[in-house]
Amino acid sequence: MTTANDPIKNIQSRIDELEQTISDRGEKIRERTRQLKEDLQEELSPVEMLKRHPVEAAGVSFVTGIVAGRVIRSLFSRSKRQATAVETTQTRPQTFQANPPSPIAVAVGAIGAELLHTIKDLAVTWLKSQVESKKRKAS
Repeated sequence: MTTANDPIKNIQSRIDELEQTISDRGEKIRERTRQLKEDLQEELSPVEMLKRHPVEAAGVSFVTGIVAGRVIRSLFSRSKRQATAVETTQTRPQTFQANPPSPIAVAVGAIGAELLHTIKDLAVTWLKSQVESKKRKAS
């Protein structure tokens, strides 16, 4: 009777081996996936992108600031044009009056100043990294 049980034991041991192999490979795939995720997060982090491409980052931020400023200016200049059209129909004396800057103009100026400071900081960081890399190459 042991000969009748041998094929069943062989099949059961083979099934156990296959289940173990499947679980081992599944664990290896999960580990590789975790490693790939960590590598991608490190590779695509904003800090790393800025370190690798400082000039491009400064250019993108500069262009974004200009576009945002023009959009904001165009949105508020329409309401100003409509307001001046209403004012011109009314009579007022032709004297020069200095208009105080609008809050939007002040905000756009502050954004522009911040943008220039950011560009300066990026340039200084880039120059430092270039000097450090040349020092490392020399030694």
